[in-house]
Amino acid sequence: MLDETLNLAVAFLLIAMGIYMLFATHLFPLRIGSICRGLLHLFRRKKGTKAGEISPFEALSAALGGSVGTGNIAGVASAIALGGPGAVFWMWVSGIIGMATKYAEVLLAMRYRKRGADGVPIGGTMYCILLGMGKGAAPLAMLFALFTLLASLGCGNMVQVNTIASAVSEAARSFAPGVDAHLVAGITGALTAAALGSVLLGGAKRVCSASAYVVPFMSALYIGATLWVIARFSDRLPEVFRLIFSSAFGFEQIAGGVVGFSLSRALRVGMTRGVFSNEAGIGAAPMAYASARCNDPVEQAMMGIFEVFVDTILICTLTALMVLASGVSIPYGDADASGMAIALGALATVVPLNAAGVFLAVCVALFAFSSMLGWSLYGVRAAEFLMGAKGVRAFRIAFLICAFFGALLEIAPVWRLGETFNSLMALPNLVMLLTLAPQVRHDTREYLALHHIPKRKAL
Repeated sequence: MLDETLNLAVAFLLIAMGIYMLFATHLFPLRIGSICRGLLHLFRRKKGTKAGEISPFEALSAALGGSVGTGNIAGVASAIALGGPGAVFWMWVSGIIGMATKYAEVLLAMRYRKRGADGVPIGGTMYCILLGMGKGAAPLAMLFALFTLLASLGCGNMVQVNTIASAVSEAARSFAPGVDAHLVAGITGALTAAALGSVLLGGAKRVCSASAYVVPFMSALYIGATLWVIARFSDRLPEVFRLIFSSAFGFEQIAGGVVGFSLSRALRVGMTRGVFSNEAGIGAAPMAYASARCNDPVEQAMMGIFEVFVDTILICTLTALMVLASGVSIPYGDADASGMAIALGALATVVPLNAAGVFLAVCVALFAFSSMLGWSLYGVRAAEFLMGAKGVRAFRIAFLICAFFGALLEIAPVWRLGETFNSLMALPNLVMLLTLAPQVRHDTREYLALHHIPKRKAL
C-alpha cells in the first residue's frame, strides 16, 4: 500500500513539475517545430569534442530502449481495464506534459556534464546536483545514484528478464502444453545473460550501438502489427475516440452501465501510466543523452521531446487503439487483469492465437531486452559515480547474475521494490529540476532569440 501511495504522489509531483517547465520554457516543448528540429538534429552530422562519444541517434536509441518496454503493451492494456477508455486521454495529457520535463532534464544533463575516466562525456542528475547545486548537495547526488543502481538491478533487469521468460514459456506451451516452464525460464535466463554479456563487456559504446539496431527494429515490428489490427477495424475508430473522450470525464458508463468510471479514476490511472511509461522526471534517460556528440544543450534536449512523443503519444496510443478497436473482451474494473492477455486477445483477432502468442513473445522479448540495455548503461553511470572504475566492473557482474536468476524468481516483490526505487529516483531529480529551473529558462530564451523564434507566455 505504501509503495502505491508513493508512486501516486510522485506521479502528480512530476506532472506539476512538467506544467511548471512548460510555462518556464515559453511552451517550447509543445511546438511541432521542436519535434521537427529534434529530428533534423538527429541525422545531422556533428563533430564531437573527442573520439569515443556516441552519436545522437545512438543516445536516442539507448534512451528509448530504457523507456519503451512491456509497459507500452501490457501496462496500457491494464490501464484501460482499471481506469476505463478515458485513461487513454489522461495518458496523452501526461505525455504532453512529460515532454517539458524530459526537455528540462536533458538540457541540464548536457549543461553540467563532465569527462569520465575514459574521456567520454558523462552526465545525469547526480552531476547536475553536484556541479549545479554545489558540493553541499553531494548527499542528494549520492542518493540518486544509489536509487538508480538498485532500480537498474530490479525493474531494469530482473523484472524484464522475468517478463521475457514468462512470454517465451507461454509461447512454448501453446505448441507443447507439457513443456517444463521452469526449464524454459532457466534456458531463457542463461541465453539473455549471455547476450547481455557480449554487449556489456564492450562498454557504453557497444550498449548504445546495440540499442541503435534493436530499438528501431522492435518499434517498427510492433507498430506494424498494431496498425494492421487498427486498419482491420478502422470503421470502429470514430466510436473508439468518442468513448475515450467521454470516459475521460466520467460521462460514459461502461459494460451497459454495470461499471462506471469516475473522472478521478481515469485521471489517476492514465496519468500514472503515462508518467511511468516515458519516465520523464525520473532522471534516467539524461544519462544516455549526456554522452552524445552535441555541443548545444537545447538541441539535444529536443531529442528528449521526441523520445516522449514516440513512447507515449505514438506507441502507447497504438496499443490503446488496437485493444479498443479490436473488440476484445476487457475485464473493466479488475485490478488484477492481465494486460498481456488483453493485448494477445486483440492481436488474435487478425491472426491465429498460436501465431499471435509467438509474435507477442518476440515483441515482449525485444522490448524487455532493450530496456535491459538502457538500464545497464544507467547502472554503469551510477556505479561509476559512487565507486569509480572498480564499481563499474562489479556492477556488470552483478547485472549478469541478476539477469539469470531474475528469470527464475517470483517476480511480484521484485517488481514492487523496483517501482519504489524508480519513484525514489524522481525525488532528488525533482529537487534538482526546481533548483536549476532558471538555467533551463535562460538557455531556452537564448536559443529562441538566436533562432528568431517567437516566445509564448512564460513564467
